Amino acid sequence: MKTKTQGRRLIADLKRHPMTYREMLKASESCSPWRRVKESLLPGEHVITATNAQGWKVWRVVSIRK
Repeated sequence: MKTKTQGRRLIADLKRHPMTYREMLKASESCSPWRRVKESLLPGEHVITATNAQGWKVWRVVSIRK
């Protein structure tokens, strides 16, 4: 499936594995990919931020199903 926007492309990557800020910058052509992600979330999707073993903040997108 080919995604159309920068945000949706990043969301597809974040659903597969968590990414740090640097990884999101490298994976996107946007200057602020975290903003694109928040703008492109669908109603059933949520961003989860956590700290990994190295102490870095990582982002992940999950789909909430009812």
